[in-house]
Amino acid sequence: MVKRGSDSGPVSEGETPTSPTQKKPKVSKEKLYKPPTSEELASLKETQTLYQSSLFKFKMQELISEVQLPEKKKKTLTSLLHSLNDVLTSLPDQKITDLSDTSWLTKHIKVPLQWAKTQLKGEVCFQKPSSVKVVGSFLLDTFLYSSLNVDVAVEMPMVCFHQKDYLNFRYHHKRALYVAYLVKHLRKNKLVDDVQYSLANGDRLRPIVVLKLMDKSAKKVLVRLHPCPSAEAFRETRFLPSKSNIRRQWYTGQGDEEDTTPTPIYNASILADLNLEKHLHHLYNTSLNFQGFKDGLFLLKVWLHQRQLDMGTGAFSGFIMSMLVSYLLSERKIHKVMSGYQIMRNTLLYLGNSKWTEKGITMCTERNRQDPEFMAQFDKHFDVVFVDSSGCLNLCASMTKETYERVRHEAKLSMDHLDNKAVDAFDVLFMTPAPFVRKFDHIFHIHDLKQLVKSCKQLQCEDRLMETGKDILKSSLPGLMALLRKALGKRVYLLGVRLPQSKQWPITSAPPVSSSEDKLTFGLLLNTEFSTSILDKGPAANSPEAAAFQQFWGDKSELRRFQDTSICEAVVWPGNTVAEKRLVCQHVVRHILHLHAGIDPVTVTYTGGRMDALISMQSSVDMSSSSTSSVATKKDKSKKDRKEQTERTESSLQSGEEENVAVIQAYTNLSKCLRKLEGLPLAITSVQGVSPVFRYAEVFPPSTCQAKESRHHHDDHFHVLVPSSEHKCPKWVPALQVLCQMEGSGQWPDKLDAIQRIRAAFLIRIGELLHTQHDLITLATTKFVDVLQDGYVFRVQLSHRKEIGLAKESLTPQGLLVLRDNAQSMELERAIIQLPRLTSMLHGLQQQYNTFSNTVRLAKRWVCAHLLSRHIRQECVELIVAYVYLQPAPYSVPSSPMSGFLHFLQLLSTYDWNTSPLIVNLNNELTDGDYDEIKDHFNHHRSQLPRMFIATPMDKMTSTWTKDMPTSQILQRLIVLAKESLQVLETQLNENSHNVDTKQIFRPPLDPYDVIIHLRHKLVPRLQESIDTPEHLQASVSKAGSSKLRHLPVVNFDPVDCFINDLQAAYGEMALFFHDMHGGDFVAVLWKPTAFKPQPFKVKHAQGKIPKDSSVDGKDRTMIPNLEAIVEDFKILGQGLVKSVEVRTHNIEKWM
Repeated sequence: MVKRGSDSGPVSEGETPTSPTQKKPKVSKEKLYKPPTSEELASLKETQTLYQSSLFKFKMQELISEVQLPEKKKKTLTSLLHSLNDVLTSLPDQKITDLSDTSWLTKHIKVPLQWAKTQLKGEVCFQKPSSVKVVGSFLLDTFLYSSLNVDVAVEMPMVCFHQKDYLNFRYHHKRALYVAYLVKHLRKNKLVDDVQYSLANGDRLRPIVVLKLMDKSAKKVLVRLHPCPSAEAFRETRFLPSKSNIRRQWYTGQGDEEDTTPTPIYNASILADLNLEKHLHHLYNTSLNFQGFKDGLFLLKVWLHQRQLDMGTGAFSGFIMSMLVSYLLSERKIHKVMSGYQIMRNTLLYLGNSKWTEKGITMCTERNRQDPEFMAQFDKHFDVVFVDSSGCLNLCASMTKETYERVRHEAKLSMDHLDNKAVDAFDVLFMTPAPFVRKFDHIFHIHDLKQLVKSCKQLQCEDRLMETGKDILKSSLPGLMALLRKALGKRVYLLGVRLPQSKQWPITSAPPVSSSEDKLTFGLLLNTEFSTSILDKGPAANSPEAAAFQQFWGDKSELRRFQDTSICEAVVWPGNTVAEKRLVCQHVVRHILHLHAGIDPVTVTYTGGRMDALISMQSSVDMSSSSTSSVATKKDKSKKDRKEQTERTESSLQSGEEENVAVIQAYTNLSKCLRKLEGLPLAITSVQGVSPVFRYAEVFPPSTCQAKESRHHHDDHFHVLVPSSEHKCPKWVPALQVLCQMEGSGQWPDKLDAIQRIRAAFLIRIGELLHTQHDLITLATTKFVDVLQDGYVFRVQLSHRKEIGLAKESLTPQGLLVLRDNAQSMELERAIIQLPRLTSMLHGLQQQYNTFSNTVRLAKRWVCAHLLSRHIRQECVELIVAYVYLQPAPYSVPSSPMSGFLHFLQLLSTYDWNTSPLIVNLNNELTDGDYDEIKDHFNHHRSQLPRMFIATPMDKMTSTWTKDMPTSQILQRLIVLAKESLQVLETQLNENSHNVDTKQIFRPPLDPYDVIIHLRHKLVPRLQESIDTPEHLQASVSKAGSSKLRHLPVVNFDPVDCFINDLQAAYGEMALFFHDMHGGDFVAVLWKPTAFKPQPFKVKHAQGKIPKDSSVDGKDRTMIPNLEAIVEDFKILGQGLVKSVEVRTHNIEKWM
């Protein structure tokens, strides 16, 4: 016989457990090499076939144990619920002589349901509940610890009802009075700490009581009391969707007494109360001898909760998910022998392929209620159909088609992630939150919901408004969604709505109603193939469908002749620029909602293009106007004036993409010129642009040069302009790097110096030939040739791969020649091989995802705005954004710059940089074996690798672009800034105001810095690129000129950058220097704490230091930095450029 010990496992009878200090007994060879049991073999096989790894299985088991309610907490709650049951079953009777009179209530208690008219008459006696039963997940032990809501069904006695109380809201009115009866007797009970009202699943007709218990261990637990009738109170068939239970003549005072218009929503409201206990019994029977049911539901509920799919009125709740698992079991799509993971996986697979909006499903086993004709009444009256086991109640009665489609979409995405070995499926499915604003590309809000009353009339929702008890939001929402669905068409993959939350309100207040402060939030998941189309082509002018098209689009519809000579109805939307084309959906939404739903465009806040102005040189465009299209105009303006102003403002929307296309075109022309050169000893075989603009990653793509020669000296011999000290700093003109390679030849020398001299000769010759053969202005040096082509300056350089090998050569002490990596060779390899390849790959990524460019530009602008451009390579930022597009899980690939930027901030702030490499699989070149190899190398050499490790197909083991930066401190700073920026940006996207300051997250906090060096504006060449452009530059927007330049402009001249380089060279050991390269008018200085530790006196290290003590002999004298002298040196080094120096930290003793 074997007994189980307390901690040490099985203990044989008569044997004493070993104490912790005793040695463990030796295990015999037979036991040590004992073959695995059948259960162990089954577990190993399951891990191999089902899970990505054993770690995935372990994480899943830990998650299940974490989310379920602890046994101790469960026992405490059970005890409290027993006490509550005793209280409820001992309530006193309440006799009411007149149901229309509420004077029997305490003065401050309000009835949770208001009505203008009622058929309640006579007297009634409210008695204690005939039964009190816990329903829902608590009793099934599938209760999530994070959502502590316990549902209790309180059965109203039969004496409370009459035979026809199901008609004309009589049941709902009596139920509301019974809720008030419960509140009256519970609010002062010693077991209850607080009492409030709420709504069951957001249904205005079904108020409930929410109790907060007095016990300290149950402070976060909410007990929700659901009054319900007994099963014998009404016949279920009375509430089929085709039945009518509201008499229109009584409700409206008009119409025929025999009007039998179906009332499916009203009927479902009563059925939901009638079946509370039946549903509990059904799920309980399902869970018997089915451990996988419990585990699978835990996983599915966490999956729903992380995506906010279980929140709000008409959501895909945990209850619906439980019923779905039960349905799949009855259909033999899952089995009781399956594990929780298998249940979860099969359920998501089924959801992704289901079509409840086309053909509903039923759990009823009665043949007559499975008949297609019987089910047709559900499909006719509801968007989504999932009928319960009674065959009468649609569990998805309040669910919109869009909510269901979003669940399907998420299920499909999740299955893709589970099958993708490159994705950590566990983190993606269960650990990463996916809030509404991150899931969609465009977000827009409708505020002032009082206007939905008008929408109900225009959308012909009067019947639905009657059924819902005048809930205008619930009544108008399906019509609004159908309207938007039809108008947007192929432009969107998915249309989503953030469902309104069920609010709690005090028992002393009337139930809340929609107000001007409420809002309705929608999301669009764009189809980039059609979302930017400015033309909606309709039917032929003489076809029967033309009238319907005109009626739908109103005055926007017009006749147009197309290239195939057809004359059709069409709608043309504004779209002069790429940025404006991305906002076509905004025009569609505002127009169609105003035309068919009576919603004022001013009350529609669209957030799709709020950040376009941040990456555009069109500084005169107001940020708020660019994001909201400035439809809010004065009321006294005519409709025509308002339309003209809207069109003028929206036509100015730009984001720099046109400039990028112009640069690429000029580069193409230069490439042709270089390849056609005649007279070179070796032909040019390869021309590759390597500047960020060639991979669509330049924050501000350059415009054509507009040098004002009167402000500069010029050299007629070299055709070059030179800056003049008598005028302000010349405009910033970048030299765009172009890397050329010559055809192969065996005559290249074997010495690095010789190669460089031959390359210089080639460059001089190329400059001469470009000038003579193609009439281009050039300037040749020993390292490059500057060429003026179509108003842009290109810096042509020559490369030879032989240089890399020669740079690696070094002699050992023994005189042997060996090849070793060094700083020079790695820099050459990065410039000659890796950067051109990276540019080509990112250029291809932009061709595949047309929003990549603006996303990476926003990301780089954000990094620069927070003064970190000198501490993290721009290629590193570009690769992080590339990862967002290549591995977007748990989201879809971003189809707008705004959503891409959100995902970038989320990735940067939440990625575990310490324990995981970021693997960017460009061109899909990495295999599963490569992934394993990179991870193994990372784990074994973590201490020798950079803090931020980014692997690509070009550098799988070295992380070239992060090898020397960012440091651990800079990375931590970047993570903190990303986290705060993400929080602020999501808050702004959730606001329904037109005047949101999107620049807020681009303004750097200056509190951490010790010294601020303010610069003179006239010597900051890129000041126009700053976040807050000075007023005197607001109107100076550069425009391309048509005159041909005669001289090469001043290129790459930035006095601020030169000043910071001098500071870094002089004081880099003592301080870190931070600056926004895009127009920053100050330099921030942060002292290094290690520099302030006293050091022994040495002459060569005495610069900028003073003695700490005043000993005479000087033997033990130490030195510390002389801050006053250093600050004065800052002014001297930047003489003429520095306006003032602000010392923010005076006390340096904290570092000493």
